[in-house]
Amino acid sequence: GGGGLSPAVEHRDFMKKFELEHGSTHPRVVAPTFREAVDAAKRDLRFLVVYVHSPHHEDTAGFCREVLCTEVMRDFVDDNFVFWMGSISLPEGYRAATMLRASSYPYLAVITSSPDSRTTVCDAHQGAAGREDLMNWLMNIMETQGPQLVAQRAEQEEMAMDRRLREEQDAAFQQSLMEDQRREAEREDEERRESLRQSIEATAKAEADAAEAMRIEAEENSKAEREARAAAQRALF
Repeated sequence: GGGGLSPAVEHRDFMKKFELEHGSTHPRVVAPTFREAVDAAKRDLRFLVVYVHSPHHEDTAGFCREVLCTEVMRDFVDDNFVFWMGSISLPEGYRAATMLRASSYPYLAVITSSPDSRTTVCDAHQGAAGREDLMNWLMNIMETQGPQLVAQRAEQEEMAMDRRLREEQDAAFQQSLMEDQRREAEREDEERRESLRQSIEATAKAEADAAEAMRIEAEENSKAEREARAAAQRALF
């Protein structure tokens, strides 16, 4: 059943049913689909713990009650892993079980996938198990295969920091470039204004000089005329 449902709806229905039967204390499920969970683990460079739930298996109820749905297990998985679970009786869970070749239940697998390599199953735990055993099993995987992930995480963080630093330097450079351009524009503007002021002053001075020259010329002309008239009058007597 559920073939017609979208993976998100299928997952929501499964979780609702799971929590009704086993309670809401369980590791946080990172995404609706197995594929998305793998991608999330790859992005965060963390191990992915996959639990394939077999609702009708005789060991399932005890496993959920005593192992998976306990605060200790929830906190331990949430702190150290990315977690996903699906039901064998639904398409998404069945697909995961097939890909992981799960043959007995409860089934748990730890998956790792680095950004540049394919996804690999570090180890799988099939069949009933106590909480201590399972936590030791998970811790052992972390200790033996974790350092590689830690190194990759550190490298990724360093690359991210370098990128941030470059972006900040670029931004500072752009800012300083804009400041320079603004100052240059202001300087050119000031020069244009100064040049215009000088040009207006020069024009005004030229006009004033021309007016003064005309006044002097008119004065000289009128003086010459007066003198000519006076000379003419003197000549009459």
